[in-house]
Amino acid sequence: MAYDVVVKEVAPEHLAGVRGTYRLAELPEVMPRELRRIMAALQTEGMQPAGGAVAVYHGWDEETVDAEIGVPIRGVFFPRDPKAGIKAGMVPGGRAVFTVHVGAYDELGAAYEAIREYAKAKGLELADMMWEKYLSDVAIEPDLGRHITEVYWPLK
Repeated sequence: MAYDVVVKEVAPEHLAGVRGTYRLAELPEVMPRELRRIMAALQTEGMQPAGGAVAVYHGWDEETVDAEIGVPIRGVFFPRDPKAGIKAGMVPGGRAVFTVHVGAYDELGAAYEAIREYAKAKGLELADMMWEKYLSDVAIEPDLGRHITEVYWPLK
C-alpha cells in the first residue's frame, strides 16, 4: 500500500481509558476487552464517546508496549468507581507526522515505516510516543482488510 504522509497540527483530546504494559501478542485480545469496559464506564457516567477508539503508545520494546487504550470524550472524565481502573487521559496533540492505513491491524507496521522514511527524508525528529485512531468498527465492517486507522507520530 502506498501511504500519503504529511505533517499536521493536531488538537489535544480528552480520553476515558486504561493504561498498562501489555505483550504485543496480547493486544488483539486486550483492546476489545478494555474498550468494552471503557464504554460501560462511560454509560454509567452518562457520557457519550466523541470519536472512535484510540491507542496511545507511550513506550515499547520488541515484546511489550506501554499503551493507553481509550475513547475520546468531550470534557474531562471523573469516574465514580476508581477501582475499575478507568481514568481520564489525553491525546497530547501538537505537530505530528500523519498517515492513514487501510487494512488489517497486523499490517500497521508498513504505515510506521512510511512515517519513519518520510521523517528521515525531511530531517524531522520523531517523539518517543505515538497514537492510532481506529475509524472502523468490527461490528459494522467485519472485513479487517477494509478497516481505516489514522496513525500519528508527534515531532520532538
